Amino acid sequence: TAKIWDTLTGRLLLTLRGHAGWVFACAFSPDGSLVVTASADRTARVWNAENGTLLLVLRGHTLYVLGCAFSPDGKRIVTAGDDRKARVWCTETGECQL
Repeated sequence: TAKIWDTLTGRLLLTLRGHAGWVFACAFSPDGSLVVTASADRTARVWNAENGTLLLVLRGHTLYVLGCAFSPDGKRIVTAGDDRKARVWCTETGECQL
């Protein structure tokens, strides 16, 4: 589970449920419309930042996914896993590109 909070008011805005393990990292897309989370369940997940809808599940790592980030243009996501691999994903389709 990951939570998004309003930093000015401290109010909880969204709870992102779906991971089966700890969430180690998260990042907003450059335009703020998406959130990516990285988890011990060996997946990264892409969410709508406005309403919390799960959009994509990125599968391919064989161990924990420890980090995640969007490219500056928001078109790609990079994940880093405890399997010693970095993977690059298409933000739109979830297809692994590297």
